[in-house]
Amino acid sequence: MKQSTLSLLLLLSLMGSVVPPARAQVAGRDYGRGWYVGLHGGASFGQATFRSITESTTHVGAQGGVFGGYRLSRLFSVEALATTGIQTQTSLDCDPLWLAADGAFTFAPVLGKQGSYYRDLEARTRWMRLGLQANVDVLSLLTPPACRWSVTLSPQVSAVTTRTSHLATGCEHAFSRQWHLGLGGQAAVGCRVARSMVLQLYGGLTCLTGDRFDNIPRYHHRSNLIYEAGLGLSYSFGKKVAPVADVPAAVTEPVPVVEPEPVVEPEPVVDEQPDAFVEELRPEDVTASVAEAEPAVVGLPVVYFAHDSSRLTQREADKLDAVAEMLKAHPDVSLGIYGHASNSGSDAYNLRLTLRRANTVKMLLMRRGIAGARLHPVVGRGIDRSAPTGREARRVELIVNGQQGSPQ
Repeated sequence: MKQSTLSLLLLLSLMGSVVPPARAQVAGRDYGRGWYVGLHGGASFGQATFRSITESTTHVGAQGGVFGGYRLSRLFSVEALATTGIQTQTSLDCDPLWLAADGAFTFAPVLGKQGSYYRDLEARTRWMRLGLQANVDVLSLLTPPACRWSVTLSPQVSAVTTRTSHLATGCEHAFSRQWHLGLGGQAAVGCRVARSMVLQLYGGLTCLTGDRFDNIPRYHHRSNLIYEAGLGLSYSFGKKVAPVADVPAAVTEPVPVVEPEPVVEPEPVVDEQPDAFVEELRPEDVTASVAEAEPAVVGLPVVYFAHDSSRLTQREADKLDAVAEMLKAHPDVSLGIYGHASNSGSDAYNLRLTLRRANTVKMLLMRRGIAGARLHPVVGRGIDRSAPTGREARRVELIVNGQQGSPQ
């Protein structure tokens, strides 16, 4: 697929560059020359072992930059551009792998090594691209010079630098910068909105050579791509050259310039509901509760999570300090950990999400010195449809000396 796309772009560029200028003059085309500069920006996505778009999530990155070039004719121009962007990739649901800190991956955790499951990792990539491209306006072969629309195909070669960080619950690992040779291209639809200004809607794809930019070992998936889409605005400095004619040109009324309406990107949806109120828990209160005969201690805190997340804020993580102190003071006490989710998304996805939330709490308790043998296997409850609100449903409950269901 990648080879076919690149071959098509190169073929169209070659066809456009060899069209005889004489043919254009016979047709009365206006071949203006001149320099131009512009700005562009929009969305960015990545696809390697980890991807910005998976079966269950979509991470939209951002990119933007500047460009400038020389227009040899209405048909053909040469352009240099500099672009920078940031994007996030996660694993596919079909990758049940475990990545060690030394870069090796297995199907299960390795004793004595630190690492994380693919599903608990995010790869955040910052990149910059310096490129050269040839622009061929294929619509100019079919339309008169007065046409303000363009359809441009642009094969591109570039140098791309990437730097990726792996984010897991409670930790972050930044990798060294990588350099890649980039091969790809862009396709754009443009409209001349003023005498010297052109607005373009574009999409592009860059295939990267060398190591995978997400620093995840290759497993089945061979792609190493950055693709993007957005808007570009250019300003031309050159003056158009009027076509040579043997008879006076007919006087025509100027076409009114229609300024485009500004493009307003939709506001991101933000859950403005305040955090659920959680009463501050003191270690002595938990200790007093453990002394009761009932196995389930009501006084243990409930740990709340953000929407569609298995990470804890610092405020919620601090609740586990008192729990750890209680467990240290009572070595005969064990703990069950139960994850819940709100009614947003499929049942299967929320079941996996509640397991990840429960595992997050278990791991943080172990980091606070609690032996794993004292923590029961985590239980994912899935969607809690009885919770009054979605925010109260996104939680992990802690139960002393008992389990409320079979572990998942």
